[in-house]
Amino acid sequence: MEVEVGELFIILAGILLVFDFVLLSKATAKDKKKLEYAFYTSAIACALVVASYFSLTWAFVSDNFSLSEVYTYSSSSLAIWYKLGDPWIGSSGSMLFVTFLFALVCFLYRFKGSGKESEFRTTTYKILDIFLIFLLLVTLLKSPFELLPIVPMDGAGLNPLLQTFWVLIHPPVIFLGYIFVFFAFALTLAGMITGESEKQEVREALKRSLCAAWLFLALGIALGGWWSYEVLGWGGYWAWDPVETASLLPFLALTAYFHLPSRSKDQAKELTLTITFSMIIFASALTRGGLLESVHAFGKSPVGPALLIFAFCVVLYFFYLTRRANKPLYTFDLDTSSLYSVAIFAAYWSLIFLLIICFLGDAAPIIGGFFSENPMSTSPEFYNKWCFPFTLAFVAALAGCNIGLKMKRYVMLIVAVLGIGAVLAALGQPTPNPLANLGLPLLMVAGIAIACNFARLLSKKNSSSRLWGKAIVHLAVIIILIGVFVSSTAETESGNIIAKPDSVIESLGMQITLNNFTVYPGTGSVYYPKHAIVGPEHSALKMNVVIEDGGKVHQESLWMYYYTNHGVVSEPSIISTFAGDVYVSMHPTNSSYNSMFYALMGQEVQPEDSVIVVKRVPLIWLVWFGIILLGIGMSILLFSELLKITNPQYYQKP
Repeated sequence: MEVEVGELFIILAGILLVFDFVLLSKATAKDKKKLEYAFYTSAIACALVVASYFSLTWAFVSDNFSLSEVYTYSSSSLAIWYKLGDPWIGSSGSMLFVTFLFALVCFLYRFKGSGKESEFRTTTYKILDIFLIFLLLVTLLKSPFELLPIVPMDGAGLNPLLQTFWVLIHPPVIFLGYIFVFFAFALTLAGMITGESEKQEVREALKRSLCAAWLFLALGIALGGWWSYEVLGWGGYWAWDPVETASLLPFLALTAYFHLPSRSKDQAKELTLTITFSMIIFASALTRGGLLESVHAFGKSPVGPALLIFAFCVVLYFFYLTRRANKPLYTFDLDTSSLYSVAIFAAYWSLIFLLIICFLGDAAPIIGGFFSENPMSTSPEFYNKWCFPFTLAFVAALAGCNIGLKMKRYVMLIVAVLGIGAVLAALGQPTPNPLANLGLPLLMVAGIAIACNFARLLSKKNSSSRLWGKAIVHLAVIIILIGVFVSSTAETESGNIIAKPDSVIESLGMQITLNNFTVYPGTGSVYYPKHAIVGPEHSALKMNVVIEDGGKVHQESLWMYYYTNHGVVSEPSIISTFAGDVYVSMHPTNSSYNSMFYALMGQEVQPEDSVIVVKRVPLIWLVWFGIILLGIGMSILLFSELLKITNPQYYQKP
């Protein structure tokens, strides 16, 4: 069987990394020659990984449809920027992309540490080698360079839901978050092995990596929500889909990590980072291995089980190291007289319980699948019901971190606020959902406490930027939760409205004037596997509409596309106001479906009708504003850590 050059590069890189590991294992800090050879070996291995990645990229750009990956995710008519992003879009290519990013991080760390070898650095290098070798093996398990037995005349075309600017941003951002966690975990394991985890250099490198990971994980989840809401036409930024929920797991674990005391006599930080690492592996296995049915997941493959086995082995080794260290995993070192101490404790454990609930929601159907032939799933109601009390506990903890009260007064305040929430829940105001009404007063009080604390920090001359960043992050979380509580519970929808062209419909207090359809014939070029021919990729219908709402008139366009290999896709029209969004989308009837089908073959047939769906999503802008604020706060925290490199005196502890 012919082996592609890119696959050969992966195999050679793996062999060189094994050789590098052997050299590092036999070398001491004084063996300059061996360490120098090891560095060059690892550098060549990383260069081969980079070459393999660019080899796959070139296969997409040059339309090499002999590769299964290129055929599945591309076509000759696909725009060049999507071809450049295709390597991280597909199932196999995305694993190579992660390996490519990790190889770059490994090389930069080795290059920066060249000539500064120590037992800790050498141990870190070996752990990075193991991680990179494993990623290479997983990439080969479902190789992106797999050849098709017969070369098709064109590609099947990229899924239309992925033909958006956000597909070029969202995956790399979240993958960078994963890579920085991998790197930080390697530092942690090396510190546990050598006993040098408390060194200032190690602690600062770890903190910088985790701050970067936290930022990228948050941005990745946020971009995914925006993509689902505004681009894909799904009408929601969060649906408790298995892959969406899995992406939340490492973020929750890492957020919990930052709510642990900076110095303690236990190994809680190491344990929480191990959980973060394991949740990334679990999320990757779910997505890349197809362990559950999801709109975001790929088909089943051996990648999923391989990832889970690797995570299990790493966790076992971690517990071996903890036992050797002879230190407790976690100590309940709590000062009950200090509100701040209690609040930090409550924040950590509320996040851990949220993590457990979300993990069980994803894991239960996988386990149940072994005992049932029918696919199983976890309903959104399960998550909403069980996450709610721990979300409120976390909000109360955030208030406690930012409010200057004695413990007794704080408890009285929380009880009073929850009492007000209970009254609002009984009255059914301000939303139709009693749980949201119960939680909103607590969110408002927490937001006021955090805002007052932030104003106090700004008034101080010598307050550190790290404290500013923390306050902004806390405030952002509250704003996001208020937006979620209101937008998800007070949303109203018209249902399916059968609408004819040149007519007027009224729904949810607005008037929509529909014009005639514009039919767009088939464009693009893809391969039709059922008919073994090449034909147009898609046709389209457009309807111009005039929306009158609250005395304002909006000129909008509604679109539907028919993709031969992927079906019908709707592109919504969204009108954003201070009160919320008006969300209008068009969906097919038999008439409009047939019109697009005939348009694909070059025949223009005017449809008789289509389905119109109208939604009002109140205060959704709070979610997006909170996300922007969250990114700013996290960036400030990361920037304050990076400043320590150039100016160690800059950073001041609170």
